[in-house]
Amino acid sequence: MPFRQMHARFSDYLGNFVVLLFLLFALLVSWLSLNQIRKYEMQSVVASLHAVNFSTADRLRQQSERMVAESASLTDNEPLHGLMLACLQADADEMTRFALRRQLASWLVAHGFSDFYIVNPDGHIAAGMRQSDQGKVVSAELSHKVTEVLHGEALLTHPLPEGRDVRMWLLTPLYDQAGKSVGVFALVLGEERHFAQVARLGRYGSTVETYLVDRQGWLLTPSRFEDELIAGGQLKPGHSSVLAVRAMQPHTDEPTFAVAHMLDAREGMNAEGYIGYRGGLVAGVWQWDRLHDAAIITEIDMGEALGSYQRTRNLLLLLLGGLLVSGGLVARSYAGYRRRLERQDNELRNLLLESTAEAIFGLDLAGRCTFANQSCLRMLGYESAGELMGRNMHLLLHHSHADGSPYDEQLCKISLSYRNKTRMHCREEVFWRRDGSSFPVEYWSHPMFDESGHVVGCVVTFLDITELRKAEEQRNRIEKQIQHTQRLESMGVLAGGIAHDFNNILSAILGNAALASRKVISDPLDAREKLEKVVQSCDRASVLCRQMLAYSGKGKFVVRQLNLSAMVEEVTHLLEVSLDKGVVIKYSLADPLPLIEADEAQMQQVVMNLVTNANEAIAGRSGVISITTGVMHADLRYLMDCYGDNPVAGRFAYVEVSDTGCGMDAATQQRIFDPFFTTKFTGRGLGMSAVLGIVRGHHGALKLYSEPGKGTTFKLLLPVCEQAESSQEAAIERVSPWQGSGLVMVVDDEETVRETAVMLLEDMGFTTLAAADGVEALELFRARGQEIRAVLMDLTMPRMGGEECFRELRRINPDVRVVLTSGYNEQDAIQTFTGKRLAGFIQKPVSPDRLRKAMHEAVGG
Repeated sequence: MPFRQMHARFSDYLGNFVVLLFLLFALLVSWLSLNQIRKYEMQSVVASLHAVNFSTADRLRQQSERMVAESASLTDNEPLHGLMLACLQADADEMTRFALRRQLASWLVAHGFSDFYIVNPDGHIAAGMRQSDQGKVVSAELSHKVTEVLHGEALLTHPLPEGRDVRMWLLTPLYDQAGKSVGVFALVLGEERHFAQVARLGRYGSTVETYLVDRQGWLLTPSRFEDELIAGGQLKPGHSSVLAVRAMQPHTDEPTFAVAHMLDAREGMNAEGYIGYRGGLVAGVWQWDRLHDAAIITEIDMGEALGSYQRTRNLLLLLLGGLLVSGGLVARSYAGYRRRLERQDNELRNLLLESTAEAIFGLDLAGRCTFANQSCLRMLGYESAGELMGRNMHLLLHHSHADGSPYDEQLCKISLSYRNKTRMHCREEVFWRRDGSSFPVEYWSHPMFDESGHVVGCVVTFLDITELRKAEEQRNRIEKQIQHTQRLESMGVLAGGIAHDFNNILSAILGNAALASRKVISDPLDAREKLEKVVQSCDRASVLCRQMLAYSGKGKFVVRQLNLSAMVEEVTHLLEVSLDKGVVIKYSLADPLPLIEADEAQMQQVVMNLVTNANEAIAGRSGVISITTGVMHADLRYLMDCYGDNPVAGRFAYVEVSDTGCGMDAATQQRIFDPFFTTKFTGRGLGMSAVLGIVRGHHGALKLYSEPGKGTTFKLLLPVCEQAESSQEAAIERVSPWQGSGLVMVVDDEETVRETAVMLLEDMGFTTLAAADGVEALELFRARGQEIRAVLMDLTMPRMGGEECFRELRRINPDVRVVLTSGYNEQDAIQTFTGKRLAGFIQKPVSPDRLRKAMHEAVGG
């Protein structure tokens, strides 16, 4: 049998088994639910029956107490009490009895009593409403009750038989003047004051009944179902069920469950059901009423008690029946439905595969193609899927890297995907077309699993990202151009002020040089003083050049220990020349200040950028920019409100730049550090994104405070160094008396610089050769290379620069000692000479002391 048929048949059996399990589960849940519903329903019914019972007992007690009080009000009335005692006398006349009848007649009617009697201790009637009753003897049952009352208190009797009727009596003892009971005042209760009237209140629904029984089980209240009792032969027609029907199981001598257990405890119940006195199954509650010496029983037919439960049960059974029928139909049609579903899934899968722009193909565990969509065929240059089916896709399209080197299939991320059962993603590789050309791709490989969880292959989705790569390269070029433009614009802001400063410095140099030349002979001391001022002006120009070079970002960044206050003081001049005329800088620099480890150029760039932004925020108006340095301890709570890359709590040195400008709203603050975000027409400086990048690179934090109309404050925090090292300036050696010897060749395209260097070297004891560029230097070196001890050479020259000349000199003499000079800083200038045994470096302008030190290190001696 083919595997697909076996699989389909197994699926059919599995479907039937699942349906059967579902039906069994539904039956179990239904059975448990019905039991809970029945239990809850019976609890609710029993609670209602108990409430009826308690209410009936309470009403009976209240009625009895009220009637006893009413009877006592008569016997305690002295005139009436005197008439009652007079009637008990043997010589009582008719006038006394008539007077008693007249006074009680209206009272009896008003209080719901039908008759009264004055009864002697021997049971003879001494007086009554009817004269004809005088002298009669009461019934034996009543006579027994009279005897009880004579020896006790007032008593409300059970219903007592009187021919075909029953009467209830209220008996109250009569006492003479000596306190001796001499008779009984007997009141006959009207129908409305019998037990039956109270018991009727416990009737509700169609079968709920509250009734009273005596100790022998005789009913003391009329049954609600007398017609049913007559029909069943338990009651004669025309008779009341009171004292005529016992609460016994029909046709047996067995009392009902309630009667059998009514004396066992003060109260009881049976919610499981028992045979009632009518023969049906009932649930009931009962309690023994000691006041009336009777049991109060409330019962309900089980059919009515479980009415809601039975309706719910029938509905569930109907639903289960429907489920059985529908389950059979479902099981029968499941196989067909599943086949249709699989066919629809296949059609949908094919539709999705063919409609998507992404290329998709599938592989089995051997790496062979199992399917491919049209996008895949188009990108790879094939016409039909049949050309790929069953072929090894790695050998077809993934066999080599972008540089043409072989690509091992075992290392291929696509094969790793199904071997390691994991998803793979890559955008750094190429696929190869049918024509042998390659193209960059981004692909995703997802393993495929069967029903048992075993890997059966993988699905590969890929995109040709040729255009995307071009767009990314274009965007990177644009970003670099924008950054370069911003830096140039920032430098342009400083250009005017720098030119002004250089003019001032040059004026000082020219003036002092002219004065010195006039007084060299006449006043040498004054001439020397003027020359020293020329040297000082040159130093100022050198410092200004270094600052501009650092701000321009030339060269690699060097992390060393810095004093933030000293750094701000060094860049002060650049800060002030870049401001509008109405803006004033106020400094509050801490001294001493712990050192930090940072790149000085980057720190100068950050401060310059913050000051430039502050100046533009003031927008040409009068304002103040405050620069403050200090040290503080920042905990994690404080740092949580800062921008940075999770700085660690501790001691920080800080620079705070505040302005009185326009300030920023919350929306601007949220975007202030986005790349290329600006509130100005054109960008300035490094941008706040670059500032934040520098701060993060130094493991620092940046705090921002700003409100519209109230200005802005940026607080830069940098971690303090644990161990300070001596500054580089303190390490400059003192001028030594060292003198050199031998021939040194000076190579520089600037004649004045070349001549100055020659004079300084000859002053140190060297003899010199001079060359204007690299070509001339090579000619001289070839001619006199054996005599030359060292070469002092500029980096940037026409025709042949210092780097090419150095390379050619090394070819002539590998041991040649070359000291390089440049206007750029050392890190930028010598980065291409690393590992090539450069003898030394001097940054222009060249001072005699630094030149002496460099030559001493280069030639030794």
